[in-house]
Amino acid sequence: MKKETLLTAVVFFVVGFLVGYITAAQMGWSGRQKGVMPGTAEMPAENPGGASGGAVQGGNMPTGLPEGHPPIDNTMIVKQLEEEAEQNPKDPDIPLKLANFLYDQHQYQQAIGWYQKSLALNPKNVNARTDLGTAYYYSGQSGQALEEYRQSLAIDPDHKPTLLNVIVVNLEGTHNLAAARRAWDRLHTLDPANPALASLKQKLDAAQGPAGDAASRQ
Repeated sequence: MKKETLLTAVVFFVVGFLVGYITAAQMGWSGRQKGVMPGTAEMPAENPGGASGGAVQGGNMPTGLPEGHPPIDNTMIVKQLEEEAEQNPKDPDIPLKLANFLYDQHQYQQAIGWYQKSLALNPKNVNARTDLGTAYYYSGQSGQALEEYRQSLAIDPDHKPTLLNVIVVNLEGTHNLAAARRAWDRLHTLDPANPALASLKQKLDAAQGPAGDAASRQ
């Protein structure tokens, strides 16, 4: 084997190893359940790529790289996962990994398409459908987000992350306070120690005014 050929092979091996290593690290982060954060402004549909401050986002997302290593272009990870999805068209986990990765990069509109591809292969994945709903919300589509949450709860009526998102989207997206209150009551019954409940109740009471405060005390 010529020296140049050997060197090229080594370079491709190292790059492939690094991309795989980083992808695995990123997927561990991306695998968390996505959640809508109370107080987050809804993004306009025409500007899906901006920062929004979702529950699993922020500037401190781990990269999986050794300390001091220069960053690797995220397009390499996206390209690798796209190729894997093409090579394994019946595997719902690969498009889900790509959807989660794009979500964490705040590329919500692109993430939506990959969540849909994953759910076409595994429509009963409640976590994936809830994450799809959250991506819709951050794309400025509250109504579609609630539709995805509705489908999630049809499969698992007690799915706590979905119920939490239903509260926030109804409260801050569609401003349907009655629906938000019903979801709050349901989540409080299932998980009274949930740390988000107290602040959400304060927001609901403030939005409903004195009449809402009186009703909540009955």
